[in-house]
Amino acid sequence: MTDSSGKNLLALNCGSSSIKFAVFTDRLERSFSGLVEAIGHDQTPRLKTSAGEKLEFGDPDQGHAEVLPRLINEIVLPRAGAIEGVGHRIVHGGELFNAPVRITPEIRSGISELSPLAPGHQPHNLAGIDAATQALPYVPQIACFDTAFHSDISAVRREMPLPRHYARDGLIRYGFHGLSYEHVAASLSGLGLSSGRVIACHLGNGCSICGMIDGKSVWTSMGFTPLDGLMMGQRPGRLDPGAVLWLVEQHGGDTAAVGKLLYHQSGLSGVSGLSGDMRTLLSSEQPDAGFAVEMFVDRLVQEIGGAAASLGGIDALVFSGGIGENAAPIRSMVLEKLEWLGFSLDAAANAAGASRLTAPESARQAFIVKADEEHIIAQAVAGLLG
Repeated sequence: MTDSSGKNLLALNCGSSSIKFAVFTDRLERSFSGLVEAIGHDQTPRLKTSAGEKLEFGDPDQGHAEVLPRLINEIVLPRAGAIEGVGHRIVHGGELFNAPVRITPEIRSGISELSPLAPGHQPHNLAGIDAATQALPYVPQIACFDTAFHSDISAVRREMPLPRHYARDGLIRYGFHGLSYEHVAASLSGLGLSSGRVIACHLGNGCSICGMIDGKSVWTSMGFTPLDGLMMGQRPGRLDPGAVLWLVEQHGGDTAAVGKLLYHQSGLSGVSGLSGDMRTLLSSEQPDAGFAVEMFVDRLVQEIGGAAASLGGIDALVFSGGIGENAAPIRSMVLEKLEWLGFSLDAAANAAGASRLTAPESARQAFIVKADEEHIIAQAVAGLLG
């Protein structure tokens, strides 16, 4: 039940094609939550809530800016009671924002200035701020940054092999999905992994890897923007820079067209020619769907190997995010390809989606940790609002 005394907190997590939301009590207990997915790209948004509601929620031509006000006013507020604070996931914090901060007009402006570095996310995050401001004009709002968790990675790994003045201008590897990794790090002690070398894989529409030592980020697959690293739903991940230059030439210097290709038409969607949704590809018999899945797994295994080398070894592997938590075939293929690292898959546990995915005798252990960025956001809001 929500708290009608005005102690409730709202967490908004706007992704590239989805909105997760959750209402928490002052004891940080989740009382109501839900998800709107399939937003944009000529899809029909779909809503499902913890109360069991499932319905179409908007038109194919509607984006986050149109869906959010209706979501807050028609779905959240009637069930939430009074809201004391609102927290937002903000994908890119640049070098300015390495900790949660209360949103002011100046802070919003600073977040907006970073939009070119995350054009598939930052505008949606800003739409969440604006919708909450309109619906709850006197309620404080807190920004929580995905890049903050990686801010202590060494300069050798954050800078790029370019003249160093570019790094001083802000051209560095920032890393993303930090709120998800912060939740994984907080969960490690419960898995007996509070110390050691852990590789966490956040696999959803956006995908990345974080190498942790003692719960701290020391390596990440994503870089200056959320385009780098793993193959994703619509994004290609790591590319030869020369290939990008070639694409710009092929498009007559139209960088906007190339940006659209890289942010919205590549990855699983582009390779399969069918969908960026792993559920659709795994159920498809089309050859290109299978090829896209094979490529996704191959790229993921390569990046895990790179992370293990960067950590000097690996003690455990964690899967999180929509694909990581729900796609048993993907976990099976990955762990079978990582037998050389000491992983022995427990096929029955994997099929059941158990917390531990590896056999008791496995030299290295693999786990599922359900993503809960919203709880991390609520914690930050409660901390800043006292």
